[in-house]
Amino acid sequence: MTDLKAVEIERFWSKVQPPESSGCWNWLSTVADNGYGRFSLGQGRKSNQNRSLLAHRLAYKMVVGDIPKNRQIDHLCRNRKCVNPYHMEIVTRKENILRGFSPAAINSRKTECQRGHVFTSTVRRINGSTFRRCKTCHAANARKYKKTKEL
Repeated sequence: MTDLKAVEIERFWSKVQPPESSGCWNWLSTVADNGYGRFSLGQGRKSNQNRSLLAHRLAYKMVVGDIPKNRQIDHLCRNRKCVNPYHMEIVTRKENILRGFSPAAINSRKTECQRGHVFTSTVRRINGSTFRRCKTCHAANARKYKKTKEL
């Protein structure tokens, strides 16, 4: 990143802990509520050029290079305070989400339904929502429903 001054680069790296046994370079300064390090650029409180950047993104730009537009950084070490660019990978937003531990990510990794049937060709789209369901269970439920209607 060429628009950083030598003083800012030195200040940035002074806020990074030497590598741990895990290889993580932990951020020692300000951390946002979401757990990611923040680094402020600018000339002080009275400057209108102050801006706060994500520390891991800035480290990646300084060591590796630019981050393509519409891409995100995935922390392969799963440590949000880590600014080691070799622990990061550029991915799409979807890939980053699906690698995580949100309910959507956990469910996307499932290979069978709660009754043990294998998920095959089970994607459904209804009213703009996409979800998976077990064809075997759905067929059994449909038969059961149909029987109640016949009575």
